[in-house]
Amino acid sequence: MTAAALRNQLAVFAALSILATLSPTGRVGAGTAPVLVAVGPLATKRIHDTVELDGSVSPFQQVNLVARVAGTLEEIKFKDGDLVHKDQVLFVIEQPPYIEQLKLNQARLDQSKADYNRQVDLVQQKAISQSSVETSLSNLKQAEANVAIAQINLDYTTVKSPFDGIIGKRQVDAGNYVGATVGGTVLATVMQISPAYVYASIGERDALSLRTKMAARGLNGQSGVGRAVVHALLQGESLPGETGVLDFIDHQVNQTTGTISLRGRFDNKDLHLVPGFYAKLVIEVGSDRDALVLPRAVILNDQEGDHVFVLGADKLAHRRNLTTAALPNEETEVLTGLNGGDPVIVAGGNKLSDGQPVQVLEPSRTH
Repeated sequence: MTAAALRNQLAVFAALSILATLSPTGRVGAGTAPVLVAVGPLATKRIHDTVELDGSVSPFQQVNLVARVAGTLEEIKFKDGDLVHKDQVLFVIEQPPYIEQLKLNQARLDQSKADYNRQVDLVQQKAISQSSVETSLSNLKQAEANVAIAQINLDYTTVKSPFDGIIGKRQVDAGNYVGATVGGTVLATVMQISPAYVYASIGERDALSLRTKMAARGLNGQSGVGRAVVHALLQGESLPGETGVLDFIDHQVNQTTGTISLRGRFDNKDLHLVPGFYAKLVIEVGSDRDALVLPRAVILNDQEGDHVFVLGADKLAHRRNLTTAALPNEETEVLTGLNGGDPVIVAGGNKLSDGQPVQVLEPSRTH
């Protein structure tokens, strides 16, 4: 029974329970009256073995855009939160001082070239010494370097996006003087979130189990990277919104937390994953197999552990203690305690005790 089917049956059960409380046979307070329940057969489902970890979304790349030259910020060529493209101009710092500096250094370079050429001619005529030519050549190289530096500084007056991504809120408004502090002025932050990462941590014991299961599929800590399939579920999601690959496994245990860091990489083409969001990282560690599966909401728990009630041929509820394993999508695998086809009480079980009589409400009674 799927989670969706269970929700439908629970809705029917709620409606029938209300009706039943109005009938003589379902009168509340009658000590011998059977408890109203809904029943569903335990079904076999094809599943993957998975490991489910708590994690968070991180950008693929994140860069602070910094003003590397000093001047007044003259233009901001984006809106906060825009999608931006590689080499797109985002900020313009006043350029005239740097344009003039480039012109000045270019003039000095031209002069140095002319002087050097004259020195070469003169040395060939044996009118000057070779040392004069070498001095002129040194001056020429310095002039060339100064032109290159002036060009670099002029280029720094236009701040561009280093990659396709999303830009955050601008940190400085136009008109402010920027770039005068040591290390420059942070103007904004650009994040690349397509692809995106989901980071998670796994305990030492679970890491050993994961390694064993991956080894059974021919994947070890090295070959599993880039090949093991992973899924990402944001908070409240029951179905994976993204499918990717295991991208990174750390090679050492964090001594503070006793955990190992893992990372899944996702294309995130529709920008479904947002940096900072909580996400479950689900790692596929086994091949397809058949399993007995129940919706998680059906499983009851008390001091004796997980259990359900089944409907016996004697119309009584019989407790079955279970061993279970969590699955994605709000489902649970039943490892021991039930067999396929067993009539499991899926609603009303929280009112039961072992051996209690029950009355099964069929959905068909609502038609």
